[in-house]
Amino acid sequence: MDELQELEQLLKELLQGIQQVIQSGEELSDEFQSQLAKTLGILVERIDQLQDENPVEGLHPQQPELQPGPFPSSNVNSFKYDPKSQRLFVKFHGKDSAEAGPIYSYEKVPEHIFDIFRRGAVAPKTSGKNQYHQWFEGVTPSLGASMNALIKAGGYPFKKLR
Repeated sequence: MDELQELEQLLKELLQGIQQVIQSGEELSDEFQSQLAKTLGILVERIDQLQDENPVEGLHPQQPELQPGPFPSSNVNSFKYDPKSQRLFVKFHGKDSAEAGPIYSYEKVPEHIFDIFRRGAVAPKTSGKNQYHQWFEGVTPSLGASMNALIKAGGYPFKKLR
């Protein structure tokens, strides 16, 4: 087994472990989640380096066709993922209306990270309510909590499209 295969296997096992912990209802400290996100980011970056592939042009970043999430979210309006370019587009709810929210493009997001995100597998750390949805501490699915823990804390390059 070469380094790339070993790292991909390690990443797979780490993500499976994270998902089992989340499903068990065990809470992870903020510090541990932050360190875990950094570690995952470093691991994914090394895997990307080893793959040594040229990026494949995917969706036009100005015109992504976003789809609503599979369940209500107080934070995320819609999203789309392009596995070829590993680009994740996320539209957040706007201040005044759901449709008026900003759209961001996140680069180099591995498909397995997207898969965990789209399932809302990370539970919120707080409970609350806004005009779009109500959420409860420790309850999944949560696109917002998954977005923060996996994508934002993962350090993936991003840019605001609008």
